[in-house]
Amino acid sequence: MLNCRLNLAMSGAIGAAHIRISAMLLAGLALLVVVPRAPALDQNLNGYNDVWEMLYQATSLPPGGDPDIDGYTNLEESRAGTDPGDGLSVPRLWLDVSSPVGLRAFWQTVGGKQYTLLESTNLVGGAWSSAAVLSPTGGVAAVALTASNAAYFVQIAIVDVDRDADGVTDYEERELGFNPTTAHSAHQDATDLQRVTAGLASASTVTVAVLDARLSERWPDPAVVAFRRTGGVAPLAINFSLGRSAALGGDYTCSSTSSIVMPAGARETWVEFHPIADTNDTEGVEAITLTLLASTGYVFGASSVGTVQLENETNGAPPSAKAAARLLNQAAFGPDQDSPNDADDIPENVEDVMALGFAGWIDAQLARPLGLLQPWVDWAVGNASGLALHGNWKEFSWWSRAMGDPYLSPDALIPQAVDPLRQRVAFALSEILVVSDRPEQLGTEQPGMANCYDLMVRHAFGNYGDLLYAVATHPVMGIYLSHLGNRKADPINKIYPDENFAREVMQLFSIGLWQLNPDGTRMLDGEDQPIPTYDNGDITELARVFTGLSFGNNANFQLYPRDFTQPMKMWDDQHDCEAKTLLNGLNLPARAASAGNAGTAGLADVREAVSNLFLHANTGPFVGRQLIQRLVTSNPSTGYVARVSAAFADNGAGVRGDLGAVVRAILLDTEARGPERLADPTWGKLREPFLRVVNLARAFNAASTSGYYPLDQFVLDHLQDPMHAPSVFNFFLPTHSPPGPLTELGLVAPEFQLINASTAITGPNYFWNSITGDLHRWGAGNANYSVRLNLTNELAMIVPLGQINDNVPVGPAMDPDPLLRRLDLVLTGGTMTPRQFQTVREAMERVRAPTWQWHRQRLRLGIYLIVSSPEFNVLR
Repeated sequence: MLNCRLNLAMSGAIGAAHIRISAMLLAGLALLVVVPRAPALDQNLNGYNDVWEMLYQATSLPPGGDPDIDGYTNLEESRAGTDPGDGLSVPRLWLDVSSPVGLRAFWQTVGGKQYTLLESTNLVGGAWSSAAVLSPTGGVAAVALTASNAAYFVQIAIVDVDRDADGVTDYEERELGFNPTTAHSAHQDATDLQRVTAGLASASTVTVAVLDARLSERWPDPAVVAFRRTGGVAPLAINFSLGRSAALGGDYTCSSTSSIVMPAGARETWVEFHPIADTNDTEGVEAITLTLLASTGYVFGASSVGTVQLENETNGAPPSAKAAARLLNQAAFGPDQDSPNDADDIPENVEDVMALGFAGWIDAQLARPLGLLQPWVDWAVGNASGLALHGNWKEFSWWSRAMGDPYLSPDALIPQAVDPLRQRVAFALSEILVVSDRPEQLGTEQPGMANCYDLMVRHAFGNYGDLLYAVATHPVMGIYLSHLGNRKADPINKIYPDENFAREVMQLFSIGLWQLNPDGTRMLDGEDQPIPTYDNGDITELARVFTGLSFGNNANFQLYPRDFTQPMKMWDDQHDCEAKTLLNGLNLPARAASAGNAGTAGLADVREAVSNLFLHANTGPFVGRQLIQRLVTSNPSTGYVARVSAAFADNGAGVRGDLGAVVRAILLDTEARGPERLADPTWGKLREPFLRVVNLARAFNAASTSGYYPLDQFVLDHLQDPMHAPSVFNFFLPTHSPPGPLTELGLVAPEFQLINASTAITGPNYFWNSITGDLHRWGAGNANYSVRLNLTNELAMIVPLGQINDNVPVGPAMDPDPLLRRLDLVLTGGTMTPRQFQTVREAMERVRAPTWQWHRQRLRLGIYLIVSSPEFNVLR
């Protein structure tokens, strides 16, 4: 313990006092009361802290010397943790009597040390009492004093503490980058004391490793080369050279060009390469080679050279692998698993985008045939029970489409091209025009639910007006929002039209609550207040339109029998055929009722009412912004919304509501494709919990031996299943903002509404269990129905291919870097940070060989850590 004493003699009140300050350092006094230092960290027994000696190269300094002439000896500075060569780095203490809050004490601190501020009014008796105990992280500490005596004295006691009782003090651990709250920092097998003791006595061995070998001329994500150290823990200057065909300063910039210092205790440090775009469109792929140079501070490890490739990229060039993967994360269900027959590690669907370009890939997807859900469900109605294929068949069909099964049903004879963009957009639309099977009468109507979902599939690239009309007249929606069987008003019998659908079709499906500008911002009245789009009177009038609708298979207005796969029909005798006034003053005339279910009058009203909403100026920005949120980013700029809204208003050929044009505008917008958004912390979106599962399944081509995808009940772990929202307001609100910094910044994060104290645990637990198990949380009773990730390719990157089915492979274990580079591209689009790369690699290597299925556990841990990381969970 080091004591730094200030004597403050005072007479009279503090504000009018004559103050005399003197300072005196009492060396060695506290050594009699402090907990003994760990002898392992003073291995040369010279009284100095070994970590302090290492940091300041102070091994040969005499204990009583004072090279920086600051009044503190080397031994005193060692105990204070200050720099013996810097006259300003001292444990100085000073007082301020000019503060409005009264007398305050200030002193310089060093992170990891504990400081006790002692006070006394009498030096003779030695009656010191504690005024404050602080353990700051560094900088200047301040404490208010309550001196009331004529004589008042303060002193600071500096003590080393060891919170985790591992024999390494908090100060030593902080200086080495260790964790002072655990004896096994970074989850290493050796204790911190063992690692520090060995590191202080060992030389450093440095190895060069390539973490990210891809660099594209117009894509800012850097290539990364790591220096890895084993052995020593001292700060280390590493020298290297750069060479090969790419020119530093002309083709690329570099975070360090000839040397880099590895901090004390660090195991890795990184050099990043950033591209420089040029106008030379004829140059090919250029190489950058980093070569480790010799130095007295280290010896060479297994590799001393790392090479990255700089790909030429013009303004009109096809996208890079990372840019293509980013599009697939937004517009599909992420990259697929790379084929084992492919010489590179780029997934096949990523290569498709690279070959076609962004616009070309989207146009090709727009032309793909429909991947409908109902054919699979219709097959299941007649066949699944006999095959013991039990569960939610519409979910099984959804998974079949999402996973790219080319057959619409198991008995289909002709395959068709898969349509991931359509499926992704259909899922997004299903979260805007919401129906759910949670009501009991819809829970058993799987063909009807699939038929309703297929409206989103059919119209994903069609016209939003047609989709809105189809949804309004579908019996599933009629049951869900209770306008099926809705009768015209009969006050005598106290019958009034149900207003549920009339309200939600405006609030949620078309125009929203507030008048909008084309850029999605709210219009304001003369008092700067938002303007409502409708009132209760508008709801009442619109509810009159949706009277007279019932099941399309019935010969009368009764609710049975029920066919949920054909549109509702209109019975004009139950429809309010009187004149109506809708939004924006649209007048619907009184109409003559037609006989039976011809519905001439009623359907004319429905068409005009739906058209009135479709043509409303709000619909483009209201729907467009939500589609942007579902596909690209939670907080699009007003310019982005305006451009998408303009595409909704006119597809370029005078057509309003062309969803194909809207989707194209969303995905090709400069904000969606521009790489500069990668550096914007407000850009992007949290992946929906359920879609994380789909992304994982696609990344490893999950399948069952039967070819079926009997997967459902993800709501238990992730609070999501297709067509299973808890209410018409979807799984989350588009305006949801979690408490904290996002709300303070005025940002929204809709998907965070699904993250709570339960799902924060059940979600990661699901992934841990499913990586080497079944994707269904309950597993499959029939092994042929077990849907599992295909991990063969990845396991063969850990042990030789012939050993992947061994329970205890003899190895040798392969370098994890190539595997992690592959996982980085397929799971995070190449955005994994060097620090995360290091964390995952070191965690995998701690699964030791030979142990039971160590290769599978290594892979499981690596995938789990990535899918639990921010880089996977947040799309950028």
